Amino acid sequence: MGGSEVRGGAILVGGSGFVGSRLASQIAASGRHSFVRIVDLKPPASSVEGVEFLRHDVRSPMPVDFGEGVSTIYNLAAVHRTPGHSPHAYYDTNVNGALNCTALAEACSIGTMVFTSSISVYGPKESVLTEASTPDPASDYGRSKLMAEQIHRRWFEAQPGRKLVIVRPGVIFGPGEDGNYTVLAKALRRGYFFYPGRQDTVKSSVYVGEVARALDFALAHEDRFVLFNAAYPDLKSIREIVEAFGRTTGRQLNPPTVPLWSLLAVAKPFELLNSLGLDTRIHGDRVMKLVLSTKIRPAWLEANGYQFETDLDQGLVQWQNETDGAFV
Repeated sequence: MGGSEVRGGAILVGGSGFVGSRLASQIAASGRHSFVRIVDLKPPASSVEGVEFLRHDVRSPMPVDFGEGVSTIYNLAAVHRTPGHSPHAYYDTNVNGALNCTALAEACSIGTMVFTSSISVYGPKESVLTEASTPDPASDYGRSKLMAEQIHRRWFEAQPGRKLVIVRPGVIFGPGEDGNYTVLAKALRRGYFFYPGRQDTVKSSVYVGEVARALDFALAHEDRFVLFNAAYPDLKSIREIVEAFGRTTGRQLNPPTVPLWSLLAVAKPFELLNSLGLDTRIHGDRVMKLVLSTKIRPAWLEANGYQFETDLDQGLVQWQNETDGAFV
């Protein structure tokens, strides 16, 4: 997306969420597209200046007029919380969404697509992983995302001249996230956070604004196909992440470590409630996710000279500044 040339429109499918809203705002502000639209079941939590909203379920084929005048499709649609959905739900949205997005691109001769995949395609590993590592997903979410990648690749390979960017982000944090980092920030502020089983679990992460910049960089690159990991190159353990929150907030943080076996035992009755249809968000699988590392290096970005604008501390400071210190 480099240069000042104004291109056709951009649509962000599944763009009402945390990342999509931020990305839509930055694309609209750049003026590089003649229009910007979000296509989703629900509108963004707050209106995005210069962005039109179209209501549609990505699991169903999109009307052809959605693609009229469009030059770029961003496919951000996903069912992602795991555990938390039945297995078929991940494939229903993530795979059908990929099929419907590529079908619209085909029908309307749209030449550029961006797909937000996930580092879940690698599976949990204690070794350092790059884009060259063999995918080995361990969840239905990861498997569905890998299938969606393959669908986008099939579209790309079907005709010369097309452009495809696939990004595999680590944990993305920033204003409006309402996920892992927001939960961590609240727990630290209220004093009830503890390390689950170990303090050296590595969790690759990146600030939301950095993801948007990296996508711009990849779109402007001469390669027609780009696959890259979006994560800070410095691998940070959960202890180091907590310490970064401490530096940002000016607080002394020294949480205890709780044995893993005790957490799994506590989760058991909640798993029963979950099986009965009561979503408690407490599950043994979710506990295990906390103790398994995601050591992801952004090898493509590093090899191609991308300059990170932030690191973990700077990303937290930007988030704090944007939310008056509330981390929401």
